Amino acid sequence: MTLFIPSGQNGEHLFVVVLGPKIVPGYQSEDQFLIVPICSAIPGKTHECPLHPGCHPFVRHESYADFAYADIRNKIDLISKITTGVFRDGGTSIDSETLENIEKSLNRSRRVPRFIKRDFLSI
Repeated sequence: MTLFIPSGQNGEHLFVVVLGPKIVPGYQSEDQFLIVPICSAIPGKTHECPLHPGCHPFVRHESYADFAYADIRNKIDLISKITTGVFRDGGTSIDSETLENIEKSLNRSRRVPRFIKRDFLSI
């Protein structure tokens, strides 16, 4: 699943639901999901998880999964924000090969916030 989440004054940012649903101790009792933003690649910079045009209709140029801004969201919050129009359904899932690449890179990345490694990835 992909989502567009508000960013800046009038923009939206593409996020991929990478993992979940999962019950996470210390969080609300609902299922939790790990979401990761997709950002435009910076020319000349090496990215841990590069993504190529076409892996999602919105990805039209070289991009990457930015693990530094990964977040944990609960099911009720996601559904509520999609229903009220705060978040927008991305319409198309990212292709399975790309999703698998994101999952593998996530486990190796040093940019993943500590709370995600501790609370979500260690379960």
